Amino acid sequence: MKILIVSFTFPPEVGGVAEVARTQAAGFAKRGHEVTVATTFDSRRTDADLPAGVKVKQFNVAGSFLAGAGYRGEIAAYQDFIASASADIILFHCWQNWATDLATPVLAKSSAKKILLSHGFDAHLRKPSPRFPWGSGSWLRARPYVWRLPRMMKAFDRLVFLSERRDAGRFYDALLAQATCRERISVIPNGVHLAEFKRARPDFRKAHGIETKFLVLNVANYDDRKNQLATLADFMAVNRGDATLVFIGGEFNAYHAQLARAHGELSARFPKARVKFLEKIPKDTIYAAYQAADVFILSAKHETQPLAILDAMAAGVPFISTDAGCVREFPGGIVAPSGGETVSAINRLLDDERFGRELGRLGRAACETKYDWERVLDAYEKLFVT
Repeated sequence: MKILIVSFTFPPEVGGVAEVARTQAAGFAKRGHEVTVATTFDSRRTDADLPAGVKVKQFNVAGSFLAGAGYRGEIAAYQDFIASASADIILFHCWQNWATDLATPVLAKSSAKKILLSHGFDAHLRKPSPRFPWGSGSWLRARPYVWRLPRMMKAFDRLVFLSERRDAGRFYDALLAQATCRERISVIPNGVHLAEFKRARPDFRKAHGIETKFLVLNVANYDDRKNQLATLADFMAVNRGDATLVFIGGEFNAYHAQLARAHGELSARFPKARVKFLEKIPKDTIYAAYQAADVFILSAKHETQPLAILDAMAAGVPFISTDAGCVREFPGGIVAPSGGETVSAINRLLDDERFGRELGRLGRAACETKYDWERVLDAYEKLFVT
C-alpha cells in the first residue's frame, strides 16, 4: 500500500506531533508499505533523520491560519503534489497548519483515501495576550477558521481522534464532528514503544550525579504551555533532601532562562530541594531517565494526549499531572489540578512506595493492552482497508 503522511513537523524538529509522524512512518515502512512524508523544509534535515525505507518531500511554506496573515511560499507546488500524489492513503496530522489547510481545497482531485488525525484544536479558545486584552485579537482573527471547520471536515473520508472525549476545550473538533459527521469518526490513541523500556541501559543516576533516594522527572520542551515553572515551584515547596527533580527539555531557551531565575529565587526559601536542568539529551538517554525515575510530573496548561505521560506509564512510573486533555483517562497516576494538590501528591508517592508501585503497574498494564504502538498501527491498517 502506498501511504503519504502529511505533517507540518518532522524530525529533526522535536515535539509530540513530529514524534508520532516519525513513528507511523517507520512502523508502516517496516510492515512493507511504501511510505512518503510531506513536510516543512528544514535545512538541518539529513537522511539520518529519516526512518529506513521512508522518503521525504519538503516544501518551503510558512504563515498562519489567522485572518489577515495567510500562508506564503511554495503553495502551488504543494497543492499540485497533493492533488496528483500516487497514494492509496493520505494521512494528515493536525488542523491549524499549512500542510492541512492548503491541501483541503484540492483533496477532491485525489483518488486516495483521505484521513485527518487530530492532535487537538484550540482556534476557538481565547489566549492571554499582552497586546490586546484577554487575547481577543487573535481570537477574533481565528473565528473564520472555526466557522470553516465543519466544511473542512467533509473533505476527509475519516477523522481520527485520540480519545472518546468530546468537550469545548482541546476536543472541540471532536465535539463538532460528533454533531456534523459522526459516521466519519474513528478513535485511535497515541502509542508507546514498550520494548524500549525493557532494554538495559547505562545508569542515568550515576551519569548525572544524582545521589538522592528518589528521582522526580519532567520531560517536555521548555515552554510556557508545558508550564515547568509550576512543576519547579511545587517540587521545591516539598523541600525534601531525599529527592532530585530532573528537567529534560529539547534545548535551553528564553523560557529555560526564566526557569533558572525562578530556581535561584526559590532556593533561598527551600534549601533542601535539588534540581537539575538538561537539554539536547539523546532519546536513548531519555528512556534511561524514565527507567531510573520514581515519579513523573507534568504541569502542562494545555495537552491533548501527552506522549510523555504514556512513556512514564510504559516505564511503570507513577505520574502526577494537571487536568489537561484526556489525562484523566490514563490509569497509573494522580491528577492534581492545583499546586497544593501537586505538593500533596509528591509527598504521598515518595512516602508510600507501595502505592507508587501499584500505580506504576496499572499504567504499564494499560500500555500493554491499549497504548502499544504495534496495536495502534494495527488499528490504522484496519482503518486503511475499511
